[in-house]
Amino acid sequence: MALTHFERHALLFNRIARPYAWFFAGQTRNYAACFELGRDALPESRGKQALDIGCGTGAFTRALEREGWEVRGVDVAEAMARQGARRGLSCSVGDAIAGLGFPDKSFDLVTAAYVAHGLRRPDRLALLAEARRLSRGLVLFHDYNARRRPLTSLVEKLEGGDYFNFIRIGLEDFRSVFGEVRVIDMGKQSSWYLCRP
Repeated sequence: MALTHFERHALLFNRIARPYAWFFAGQTRNYAACFELGRDALPESRGKQALDIGCGTGAFTRALEREGWEVRGVDVAEAMARQGARRGLSCSVGDAIAGLGFPDKSFDLVTAAYVAHGLRRPDRLALLAEARRLSRGLVLFHDYNARRRPLTSLVEKLEGGDYFNFIRIGLEDFRSVFGEVRVIDMGKQSSWYLCRP
């Protein structure tokens, strides 16, 4: 039986988990710089619970932790979650497309960094709906915006995700699931999409 696009995507990230982990420190610094820019748009973190969907090796999870959040990370790729757990982060395996085993409104903040663009539209909409279900209010997607760079375009083409479609209609997808979407640019080609029901 042929693998679905999502299953192939998970398989790819299981294969590249170890080399991907080499970039952990740099990714964490980049995310920390984003929090410097966007911190005022987030709720108070002290004593609050966050869920990082698609945590990968844990760089965004670590940045959230440094901001004071009690954070759990989940990733469909077991090898990625294992890399985060080795760093002492609460990272485990979980499939947000199929649905995570947490009750509704379990977290004060739900995040997903560079996840939405890699999913085909039906899976992306399932991710957005699951993030909305799990949040008590705010969902933060850190992802690409419409400003493209040739190297990013090449890497994303090789990865086989839905990057090109995402940068065309991603904002429309966010608005189809959430009542309020605020965009804060975080750099030359990335933005925070702050979403509320």
